[in-house]
Amino acid sequence: MSASEATLGGLPIAAGDILLKKYRVERLIGQGGTGIVLSATHVQLEQRVAIKFLRRALASDELRTRFEREARAMGRIESDHVVLVLDAGALDDGAPYMVMEYLDGRDLARVLEEDGPLPVEEVVDCMLQVCEALQQAHAAGIVHRDLKPANLFLTRREDDDAVHVKVVDFGISKILDKKLIDDESPHEVTTAFTMLGSPRYMAPEQVRSSKDVDGRADLWSVGAVLFQLITGEHAFAAEGNVQASLAVLTADPRRLRALAPHAPAGLEAVVSRCLTRDVDARFQSASELAEALRPFASDRAREALDEREGAKAVSCLPIALSAASTSTPPPRAPAPDAVTTGSREAPTERRIRLGGGPVATEAPPRAPLEARPPASSRAPLVLLLVGVSALAVLGGAVAALRSVAASASRAASPVVATASGPASVLLDAGKASP
Repeated sequence: MSASEATLGGLPIAAGDILLKKYRVERLIGQGGTGIVLSATHVQLEQRVAIKFLRRALASDELRTRFEREARAMGRIESDHVVLVLDAGALDDGAPYMVMEYLDGRDLARVLEEDGPLPVEEVVDCMLQVCEALQQAHAAGIVHRDLKPANLFLTRREDDDAVHVKVVDFGISKILDKKLIDDESPHEVTTAFTMLGSPRYMAPEQVRSSKDVDGRADLWSVGAVLFQLITGEHAFAAEGNVQASLAVLTADPRRLRALAPHAPAGLEAVVSRCLTRDVDARFQSASELAEALRPFASDRAREALDEREGAKAVSCLPIALSAASTSTPPPRAPAPDAVTTGSREAPTERRIRLGGGPVATEAPPRAPLEARPPASSRAPLVLLLVGVSALAVLGGAVAALRSVAASASRAASPVVATASGPASVLLDAGKASP
């Protein structure tokens, strides 16, 4: 065993060591340009975790600041599609660390390398989950700035067999919310002339200056990843990072269907809009992009989105009733033209593998994308049911009010005496009847 293996990536840590009196180190599971990730087990809880460290030789003040902010940012994002941070701090020698949930599966870069281009529906299902993560990150004031296949990890839930995407590595993220920064370091540690990220997935404004970007730069990256996952090639033909940067700034991206004729024409339009250099012509939010992608997702993904939106609508119903609102919900904005041409080819029936073994295929054939109505066609039914429920509740409230008014009216008039007693007047009309 070499010294580097014995010390796990050059860190003064070996397999079997107990860190912080609670984490038993197991092995090296990943390393990048600035970070090293080890697997470990919490001794008391017997819970497997991943611990990330900075490379000792590169642990500058700027990188330490970025590392600490990464942990803080990831802990702020409330999304099941962002890797969960369990603990963070520094070792006795001052080396910062971050304890995260352990993920079992493969990242999309490895999937592409080992399996090649992926089915359209599987790609869209994955990117819808990425959009959900971005929506929450942007709402928290965080721009990822390094979305690429290597930073999109695929795993599976225990309760179903669906692919579950986790966005990882917020190491060069930009934090727009100053509340997340409680140290004395500058709000933005990147200078105006610094380029951070992976050029093949970077928006033009990020190539020019990583400092001057917002969430729409991440949406460009979603388009670049979509293109590569479906075609197996990059949207901009270039031999290296320098050429890729120049192409992003000056050239037009290749057409999706030129390399993947089986892809729907409407999906090509969505990718092209992601990859426009005009920031204002791009999708303006992750939720807007997700809505445009919805028609091309699998039935399971679209049904899940419908259920989530239906739950949100029902949760908003009490608020609408308390305001005595009788207006109908506004219709969902239509998605871009989803008219498709071409047919589904055999590769689109393959399912994404998360580990070794043969590639699984789906037994029942699915209808062509163009033959299935978009999931948004089911949304009016959900809204209709919610509206009917609201009207029923409002009707009951109106009837109750009328009943109360009638009771009050009767109470205010004299009570006629019976044969056994004189007439009397009800003095306290506001008291409830016994």
